[in-house]
Amino acid sequence: MPAISLGPIASGLPRDLVDRLVEAEREPIRKLEARKQDEEAKLKLAQDLSTRVSDISASVKGLGNYRSFRDLMAVNGNPALMDVTVDKNTAEPGSYQLEVLQLAGRSSMLSNAFPDPDETQAGAGYFSYTLPNGEEREVYIDPSQSTLNGIAKTINGQHDLDLSAVVVDDGTGEENSWRLIVSHKNSGEKNDAEFPDFYFLDGDEDFYLDKERIAQNSKLLVNGFEVEFEGNKISTLLPGVTIDLKDAAPGKEFTLKIQEDNKSVRGKLEAMAQKINEVLSFIQNQNKLDKDSNTRNTLGGDITLQTLEYKVRQMIITPLATEYGPIRMADLGVQFNRNGLLDVNGDKLEKVLNENFGAVSQFFVGLDDGGDGFANRLEVMARSMTRQDGVMHSRLDGIKRRIRDIDNQIENKERQIASTERNLKDKFSKLEGTIAKLKAQQASVAGAVGGGGGLLSSLGGG
Repeated sequence: MPAISLGPIASGLPRDLVDRLVEAEREPIRKLEARKQDEEAKLKLAQDLSTRVSDISASVKGLGNYRSFRDLMAVNGNPALMDVTVDKNTAEPGSYQLEVLQLAGRSSMLSNAFPDPDETQAGAGYFSYTLPNGEEREVYIDPSQSTLNGIAKTINGQHDLDLSAVVVDDGTGEENSWRLIVSHKNSGEKNDAEFPDFYFLDGDEDFYLDKERIAQNSKLLVNGFEVEFEGNKISTLLPGVTIDLKDAAPGKEFTLKIQEDNKSVRGKLEAMAQKINEVLSFIQNQNKLDKDSNTRNTLGGDITLQTLEYKVRQMIITPLATEYGPIRMADLGVQFNRNGLLDVNGDKLEKVLNENFGAVSQFFVGLDDGGDGFANRLEVMARSMTRQDGVMHSRLDGIKRRIRDIDNQIENKERQIASTERNLKDKFSKLEGTIAKLKAQQASVAGAVGGGGGLLSSLGGG
């Protein structure tokens, strides 16, 4: 405490003496606050670790059953003729010989040519078309909408007609080059429509059907057998496979394979290894202790970390039974490096997947689908660590409880100091009053006897 110097107050004591005494009383609070900071640092680290362990659990969810573990891909022998998409949940591996004989088409008509699309009138009237079921439909054209664009607008505005219309320039360069194309919205033979009758009066140009195209089904040869479909997007030929036909090439057979996408599986396993490495790296960093390490705000040497690291490493090195014999992670190209982290030899992994996909899948999934394979074991371990009654949750609760205890101690100490401060101020106030009265009495006596000084004078610095 700084040396006390006399001041101008009656007692001669420093003006900030109470503040100095109170500040000295706050030293235990400063130590408590430092402890709280250490515990908060540990809490943050423990929460980080808990998140990393939960990430492990999430990374293996796609590896725990056969459907999710296996990804399928299409190997399309002629992508110019079709696009292929695969639903891995319903598709099955297989190889097929395909030949696209014809695309599905919609029934449509092409009008005669007009000199322009917006001025030349076709006249008032209507045209009709007949559906395969014999139903006849009629489209009426108002005189104000009898240009080609007007007719197209009328047709497109009546959605119940199941027709679409567009005006095009036929590109011939002739004086009359604008035409109307009217098509049924649905392809396939059962949606074939005929455009037999056109009735327009008082037009600038006659309107008539120049060309007509009948609807047709798409046709393919599958392993030598012909099949037909109404449209060009086919989802009923192969289970879980959607084919979108783009062109036909009769006489050109090609192969379509549905097979395991081992690169996708490799990506899942690499993602899992990365999440495991994030946990192991965290543990290693916490356990890097030297003479300058402050173990009060780290998790170094924590039993939770030791337990977690032991469980993870044991799981990695323990062989699991499959129908193809016991298999270890190292057999798949996944093993620990010199730094104690996992390395994934992707080429070796893909080689094993290509040679024996069943063995790899059983290692991760188990002998039974969704069984006691590596993925489910790892997920169970991670969930057991992070659930409400797990080790991680207990560790977090313990740290939070200590922080609450420190907060309570600080709160109690603050109340004590506040009470002490009030008492000190009251005592010094009374002391000042007493000394002031004594000085006044001394001055009165000194004036009466003609003397000065004395004990009180020396106390007051006078």
